[in-house]
Amino acid sequence: MESFGFLSFLPVIVALGLAIWTKRVIESLLLGILTGTIMLDISQNGVIHAILFSIVNLFQTIAGHPPNEELGLQGIGLVKSSGRAEIIVMVLLLGAFITVLDRSGGAFAFGEWLAKKVKGKKGAQVSTALMGSSLFTSAYFSSLATGTVFRPIYDRMKISREKLAFFLDSTASPINVIIPISGWVAFMGALMTDNIPSVDDPIAGLVKTIPFNFYNIVMLIMVYLVAAGKIGNFGPMKKAEERAQAGHISENDAEDPAKDVKIKNGKVSDMLLPLGVSIVALVVMGLWNYTITNFTDVPKIPFGGNMMLIVSFVLGLIVAFIKYTASKLMGATEFLDMVIEGTKSAIFGGMVIVLAVTLGDIIRTAPPEGVGAAIFLKDTVADIIPQGIIPVAVFVIAAFMSFSIGTSFGTWAIMMPIAVPLALATGGDPFLAAAAVLSGGTFGDHSSPISDTTIMSSIGASCNHMGHVNTQLPYALTSASIAAVLFLIAGFVI
Repeated sequence: MESFGFLSFLPVIVALGLAIWTKRVIESLLLGILTGTIMLDISQNGVIHAILFSIVNLFQTIAGHPPNEELGLQGIGLVKSSGRAEIIVMVLLLGAFITVLDRSGGAFAFGEWLAKKVKGKKGAQVSTALMGSSLFTSAYFSSLATGTVFRPIYDRMKISREKLAFFLDSTASPINVIIPISGWVAFMGALMTDNIPSVDDPIAGLVKTIPFNFYNIVMLIMVYLVAAGKIGNFGPMKKAEERAQAGHISENDAEDPAKDVKIKNGKVSDMLLPLGVSIVALVVMGLWNYTITNFTDVPKIPFGGNMMLIVSFVLGLIVAFIKYTASKLMGATEFLDMVIEGTKSAIFGGMVIVLAVTLGDIIRTAPPEGVGAAIFLKDTVADIIPQGIIPVAVFVIAAFMSFSIGTSFGTWAIMMPIAVPLALATGGDPFLAAAAVLSGGTFGDHSSPISDTTIMSSIGASCNHMGHVNTQLPYALTSASIAAVLFLIAGFVI
């Protein structure tokens, strides 16, 4: 058995439905994973065994196991790959870095300085969108760095944390797909050369998808129109903004780790120097590995994206330590205490990521490791898509898949080998089909509550995670609807 058919989506339906209803992310993810492990155990050992070993199976699945080609195992859970452990380390370092910048007073001083430069709320919002769009070497870092800079400004201007998270999330992912020198280019480029016979140069292949990347283009336009006040607040975002105007910066002020915490009398340079070193280090490493090595014979830096973030955060912390202690802003012991406090504040985000990737594994992978929802879609897609609606159908299916499993990369890897050959076989444009896959994958990457990019944006804005998901989703769905119409038209015109 390669999947449970339509029942393959039951774990994600349980997790997403409960999360939206209760706004309790950890518990919802746990129940989603538990649903999947019970389904698997029932199919192999029966109902009684599944009930008796349900808790054991739950935590064994979260801990997981690495891939094993001899046994035909793809790997699942925390120990599936070293990259998963790197994400946890990166999240903890992020918490430490943000806490140090905040407590030093540097972030507040920079916010005060920047607030004088921007003209009102619209200026702050457009500046946020611009910075979020500029840091395209990493979607994670875009959300985290931009959130750190603008969070004090939004609080001062009484703009909701949810709106900040929307700008962070809705620039970080779409810009990475559109800019062909982003941190995602290596993976996207490989998909181009592997699936489109006419593509030899991955960058050239990606450039040809840009005009058809309707969702990402529409989403970025939406962001700037909202930031400039041309599109008003609607849905749950309107309530969040009304609440912020009343003085409540987040859905639950008690969740704000910086609430009632005394900060130092720092300077603007106490923010800019550590953060600047961190950004420069990440940009240099990213451009070196993802751009320079594509055009020259120089060797790559032996770091993946997560390790680049870890290195950049560590460098930022080292610079902050030297600067703060040398200027007598704080002592070495006090600095280290703040680092520890910061890592503690990031534990919740780390837990959410661990559970989210585990649920994604269960949804994607075939039995006995998972329930095979991705395989079920793959096996049924080709039989239900008529020629004229291939682009829009591919976009909708990819969007549904990415929202369900919380990953663009996983969606792209599954859908690209389906969409491109289907387009070629029916005489369609393979670059339009590829763009539909990229657009659909991005939808879930920045709107699904179990997406790591969505989680990072909530962390960067320090807002309630489900509050961010609920306020952003109407804007994402509106952009997706417009994109679907454009893909439908393009399918018959191009």
